[in-house]
Amino acid sequence: MSIEELRKDSEELTKLLGEATRKRVKDALVKAKAEIDREIVNLEMKAKHAEERKHVQTKRYITELTEYAWDQSDKFVKLFVSLDGVQNLDESAVVVKFTERSMNLHVNNLNDKDYGLIVNNLLEPIDVVKSYRKIKTGLVAIYLKKAEDGKTWPSLTTIQKRLKDIQNQDMMPDKEDPQDALFKIMKKMYLQGDSKTKQMIAKTWTECQEKKMEV
Repeated sequence: MSIEELRKDSEELTKLLGEATRKRVKDALVKAKAEIDREIVNLEMKAKHAEERKHVQTKRYITELTEYAWDQSDKFVKLFVSLDGVQNLDESAVVVKFTERSMNLHVNNLNDKDYGLIVNNLLEPIDVVKSYRKIKTGLVAIYLKKAEDGKTWPSLTTIQKRLKDIQNQDMMPDKEDPQDALFKIMKKMYLQGDSKTKQMIAKTWTECQEKKMEV
């Protein structure tokens, strides 16, 4: 029985109580009304809890992805992100947002986890409209459309290129201590970089220190 019907019954019993004159009849009406009112309260509470559950979503923390591979053709720079079971998700659960110089991947509710990958400071601009992604078995393939066809990217991001330059000692200023300059440059890039770039910076710094010890 619906809450609305129970309320009508309760109202009817209230009217009958006003008309009753005998104690036994009044007691029976009071008891019947109390039971109906209790049932109304229970149904209202259940309805309230059900509505609250609709609006409460399980909070999932985003797991940051740090490993990916990349390649390029004349027209596209391609990123490959491995994720077991991603092919079982709905298309809408895998979203990639592009800007001229960045890419942001978000995978929603894969085995009760969310995953994210952000790549900022792309080495060259991309065509946002023509960039896209594909879902394959255990893999998300992201296609960044080069703004300039045929141009080869020596690195994926500007920071990664500068790291290579540092390794080749092409960015060392002449008028200050090379180690101090190196530290300043790498610190700035570390603060600006994504997780994978930070790993690369840490590796490069370690290698530079090891070379210094060998000299």
